[in-house]
Amino acid sequence: MRINSQNIGKFLVGAILFSTVAMVAKTVIAANIGSQVIVGNAAPTVSSVLVNGGVAITLTANTTTVVQVNGTVTDSNGCSEILGGTSTIMLYRSGIGSSTCTGTQNNLNCYKATAFTATSTCQGGTQINTTTTFSVYYFANATDASSSYPTNTWMATIIARDSNNSTGTADSAGVELNTLTAIDVTAGSINYGTISAGSDTASTNQTATSTNAGNSTTTLQLRAVSTLTSGANSIATSSQRYATSSFTFPGGATQLSESLVSVSGYSLTAPTSTSNVARATFWGLTVPGGTAQGTYNGTTEFAPLFQP
Repeated sequence: MRINSQNIGKFLVGAILFSTVAMVAKTVIAANIGSQVIVGNAAPTVSSVLVNGGVAITLTANTTTVVQVNGTVTDSNGCSEILGGTSTIMLYRSGIGSSTCTGTQNNLNCYKATAFTATSTCQGGTQINTTTTFSVYYFANATDASSSYPTNTWMATIIARDSNNSTGTADSAGVELNTLTAIDVTAGSINYGTISAGSDTASTNQTATSTNAGNSTTTLQLRAVSTLTSGANSIATSSQRYATSSFTFPGGATQLSESLVSVSGYSLTAPTSTSNVARATFWGLTVPGGTAQGTYNGTTEFAPLFQP
């Protein structure tokens, strides 16, 4: 085979183009650096404070009534800050304000607690629902339209403090505390003992003491619910008499009626503590001649009447 110079040149050029290879070496060196952050303290926040479910407070005569304050406490540093911190929960008549209630509490218009009950588990790692239960006395200040404080309400304030002494606080809306007009009669019965027919109690009076069991001033009304009766026999209701001081029968005492009658000059002011506000009524009886022997029983109603 014949090879000319032109063919040789083309072959050599092609060989050079296809036989050239470039090799590049790479070296990678890694480096580690530190990271740091300081997480600061976040103050707690309080929200959704509610008194008595948002409804008016109705007291119970001569005892206490449970009133609950609910709220939500949130701390971005975690629920341990909420549970490990301190709290102040106040329930008070709005007219005295939370700043006054922060001091010494009283059962008339300011109740204070230093701990709440968690009513939920830690939600989202930062939030707990709380409840505080107060026992509110029967003489706590009323705030309804007939009360001495018609422009006031009862409110609550929750103050949450974390371990760094940062605080969050919130107030509730106000609710009314209703007027309670009530009395409690300490005598179980008016027992005249044994009286002969045609005789009366003379200067020996029986007493029945009434105490104010509510939060308003009250007068007293009386009536015979049932007359003194023994079998088919009875003693007229008007044979019983009452007065606000001791008397010799009949004296100036008032005859008992079967209709409610206000006792003249009788008043029980609203209590301001558990010390009783009390007053007695005095009772006497005449047994008409011809009344048959027997044990006679009847019932008398002692009714309060609101006195502005």
